[in-house]
Amino acid sequence: MAEEHLAQLRVAVEAALSTDSPVQLAPLRAMDGGRSGVTLVSGVTEMPGLPEVDCVVVKAAPLGRPPVGRHDVLRQARVLAALADTPGVVVPRVLATGTSPVHFYAMTRSPGTAVEPVLDSVTVHLPAEVVRGRAEAAADMLAALHRASVPPDAHGGEEPVADLASEVARWRVTGEAADPQVLVGGGRLADLLAAGQPRIEVDPVLVHGDFRLGNLVFEGTHPTGLIDWEIWGRTHPGVDLGWFLVFCDADLFPGIGAPVAGLPTSRELLDRYVAAGGTEPQELAWFEAFGRFKMAAVMAHNLRRHREGRHHDPFQEKLPPTIARLIETGIDKLRG
Repeated sequence: MAEEHLAQLRVAVEAALSTDSPVQLAPLRAMDGGRSGVTLVSGVTEMPGLPEVDCVVVKAAPLGRPPVGRHDVLRQARVLAALADTPGVVVPRVLATGTSPVHFYAMTRSPGTAVEPVLDSVTVHLPAEVVRGRAEAAADMLAALHRASVPPDAHGGEEPVADLASEVARWRVTGEAADPQVLVGGGRLADLLAAGQPRIEVDPVLVHGDFRLGNLVFEGTHPTGLIDWEIWGRTHPGVDLGWFLVFCDADLFPGIGAPVAGLPTSRELLDRYVAAGGTEPQELAWFEAFGRFKMAAVMAHNLRRHREGRHHDPFQEKLPPTIARLIETGIDKLRG
């Protein structure tokens, strides 16, 4: 956002926060490491009503874009508010929402760091015991999230249930928007997923959609906030679980990831999830394959955006070997 738009948004956020007493914020700036939509941060200069809050994070819809899909930030605020008192699930606290000059919400900042061990190992080194502790805490929280009793119309919005066919179709569309010479075999994997989807009826649960260690903020091994709720929904819990397990296998990320000491295996994390009250899907291989397809489709789509100049990020050029590996192993999962 341009400085003038940031200034307008700051005034709007201050007004939304000033319910009982005046609030003053420092200028809004892009949040370091924030890649999930428009994510801004501001220090609190004055907030008498909430003296314990010294920093505010603002999620906003991009200027000129309709607030729908991943830009529907009020939908994100709704699920955060609904989960505020859920045992075992820690999320930032929503402080205020608004619709002008763009849709936005303001929330507390979770203290600590969010690290994706396999992908961030080049720049961030965590002791093995911290890696293991964080991974186990994440598995516990995922089980708690899937047990959460959150009504589908929580806080004013009705959220439909997505079946597995629509989940596959959704990410097939993402893959089809990528370069087919990069996502080689993606169509085949999508076809196998569509043809072999689990037939066992399971009650839908609230899913995060991008549940992984990189979206969990920790102080040491203590989780302080599950963030980045752009694609949450209501569907089969295996959708979250298969995605989460992708990120504990360094072999799936050639050239961009590395093995990390202390990181539990997929089986260990699955056992931890079950011990915490989650349920192991009877057709786990399908969900593992689906997680790989979803990751490959997202990466291939982002690479195309980079190459077309829509989002310059040279790192994307390192992704083709990982995309190929994800597709290859996804097909192997479905072959048994």
